[in-house]
Amino acid sequence: LGHVARNALGGGRHWRAGPRVHLALRHPDGAVAPLARRAAAELLDHPDVLTAYWDDGLSRLVVTAVTDAAGDRVTEHAVALAARLGLTEDAGPDEASGTAHPGDPREVRVAAAALALDAAGAAGALTARSLRLPRSPKAVTAAVTLLRENPRFRALLRQRFGRSGMELLLAAANAAAHGAGQSPVALVLDGLMRTGQLTEAAARAAAFEALHDDLCREQRTSIPCPTDTRPPLRVTPSQAYAAHAGTGSVAGAAATLLVTHDTREAAEAVLAGSPKAARYGPAAFDAVLGTHLARSGVLVRSAERLRQLEIADSLVLHADALRNHTRPAPGHDGKPPLFDDPVDPCAEAVLDAARRAGLHVVITGGSDLKDITRLADEVAPADLPFGDVVQALQNDGHIVVGVARVAARGGDDVARGLPAADVAIALTDHRAATAWGADALATGGLADV
Repeated sequence: LGHVARNALGGGRHWRAGPRVHLALRHPDGAVAPLARRAAAELLDHPDVLTAYWDDGLSRLVVTAVTDAAGDRVTEHAVALAARLGLTEDAGPDEASGTAHPGDPREVRVAAAALALDAAGAAGALTARSLRLPRSPKAVTAAVTLLRENPRFRALLRQRFGRSGMELLLAAANAAAHGAGQSPVALVLDGLMRTGQLTEAAARAAAFEALHDDLCREQRTSIPCPTDTRPPLRVTPSQAYAAHAGTGSVAGAAATLLVTHDTREAAEAVLAGSPKAARYGPAAFDAVLGTHLARSGVLVRSAERLRQLEIADSLVLHADALRNHTRPAPGHDGKPPLFDDPVDPCAEAVLDAARRAGLHVVITGGSDLKDITRLADEVAPADLPFGDVVQALQNDGHIVVGVARVAARGGDDVARGLPAADVAIALTDHRAATAWGADALATGGLADV
């Protein structure tokens, strides 16, 4: 976690963890890759550089120094070399594009800043109470709470300022309103939620560092995030409830004001109808789930997409994800074992869990696994591309979870079709390419699903 804290506090443009450095580079003409590969080749001549290559999937120059102490020198040399070739440092893809770096400390910074704002607001509220200072009008707190919990207003702020900017603006307004209103309990509850989010963000960043040497290798195919194949996010029940509850609280406040002519009573009606539980509950669950997955070796790329699991009703499994590629060793006599199961040992458990969850299970990409395909609701034709199967279900109104292993060579229909799923899970064991466009990378294979 020390490296995570350093990246979060440093505010630099590149990711750094010990001797490993990822540099985001750009060129005015957009032709970054050829020049970056040339820079990597020249970096290998430096005595402090152990490895250097251009990662197409991450769009980063990945450099490993011989020691931690040499990391700073190598970084400075790499930046200078890139500048000589006409390349400049870039902040990398923004969070709105969904292609941010997996070790991006932005979420750690936002969660920590929001937690600090809650703490400052709670301290201010308690101080004001002890000094018997006048409270701000209840209507101010009610207005801020109403806007903060309103999905449409949040979407508007997100479009204008980005997700991080939206969270910080709302956190600051909430802390100021409740601090001036001397209501520290609300800020303590919000602080508990922020603590969970900070723990999850730090765990995810630490998970990438732990998995780095396996996922980021020059010999491994790295597939970039798609730019136009992801389906739009669906509205979850909690989001729908928040929208309706917000409208209901406004109507209740208007009725209260009409009857009592008391703005304080109307403000209380707004606060009573505020759908905080619709946000706090899912947020707490997401934080616990994300932390558990990170500590289990699953690299979560999009927590927002994983929330769609709540409403998913279909599962599309590529046949290669169900195959057992680990063959048993020959016996003492050198003969192959009598029984060689082509099915992954975890396949039946995964299919059973999907059926218990009420998912419509479709297997595509081959029908040779006769024993296991009997557990599926549907077996798609072997020649039908993975993405077409997913989109056909979506056209029928289904919300689809896709699970596949992208071939080590990359570039097949699975690599193109997996991101079409509402939730894309890529098996990223040693026999697969690294598909950075997936929402979760299961480095342990099917066992992680």
